[in-house]
Amino acid sequence: MVSIRDIAKKAGVSVTSVSYALNDNPKVSKKTTEHIKQVARELNYRPNAAARTLKTRLTKKIGIFIREDRGIFFGDILSGVIETCSKFGYDVVVCTGEKALDSLDNGSVDGGLVMDNRITSEEVMRLADAGRKLVVLDRTFYHKHVRQVLLDNENGMKQMIQHLVDLPTQTTYLVTGSNQNFDNQIRSKAALATFSDLAPNREISVLEGDFRLNGGLEAAKIIEREWNGEPTTVLALSDSPAIGMQEYFQKKGFVIGKDILLAGFDNSLLSQYVTPPLTTVDYSTELWGNIAAKVLLQLVQSDDTHDELIPTSLKIRTSTTG
Repeated sequence: MVSIRDIAKKAGVSVTSVSYALNDNPKVSKKTTEHIKQVARELNYRPNAAARTLKTRLTKKIGIFIREDRGIFFGDILSGVIETCSKFGYDVVVCTGEKALDSLDNGSVDGGLVMDNRITSEEVMRLADAGRKLVVLDRTFYHKHVRQVLLDNENGMKQMIQHLVDLPTQTTYLVTGSNQNFDNQIRSKAALATFSDLAPNREISVLEGDFRLNGGLEAAKIIEREWNGEPTTVLALSDSPAIGMQEYFQKKGFVIGKDILLAGFDNSLLSQYVTPPLTTVDYSTELWGNIAAKVLLQLVQSDDTHDELIPTSLKIRTSTTG
């Protein structure tokens, strides 16, 4: 039986490119797509019959694949997923660990919600090619068996920058997360693009951190050394490092909201109760779970569904307004 690996070998392209082309993904050029499809016709390629009949063997269970260290964030998303699934008579299975994907491979769940960057896009492609229905919450991915339900990071960051450019400061720092983090990638790009549009003459100093409570401490030390006595804007791309920096700055005698105008992203529980409370971007993780589950169930039952964005809103608090 001809596989997509056979097509890739003869066409001189990667397996991923073959899968994209056969699913008309725009990531592959029209010329390459036609070449791959021609090779597939020459080899008399036929999709896996088992994949075509997969939906006739429903288990009424879906799996959610998420990192164990997501804490309250995971609990809120799971709550939303369970709420929606229960309305449609589905059970939810939490899948973690090295063999988590076995439940999709062996068909013990009808589909999966993926929010775990340890699951590679190559693995997502393999599962989708085998007919497994997936919704990704942590990456962009195009396949006829995959949908995206993503946070509207771009709009959230635009809302934040529109607020920050009106503040009475000339110095601005952007504290990012890991380059491997999908949300960080989108937020960083959107922040710099929006600053460029709204304040093209403003110099933005980019400092790398990560999305942990102490992930902005090195950046805070640099900001402290470079502080010129004037109000300074500091935007962290997640609440956790922003809260850690707030504690550091306050211990060093800075007044948050006056000396340092500090903002984050995620509206975490801590952001509401630190003093002063943190300006941030809000969204509903429970709604995220609701919508992700709804899209997956629609995908399992038919292919007539589409990608979704989770809306955001700006929460202005005294960490930027004094």
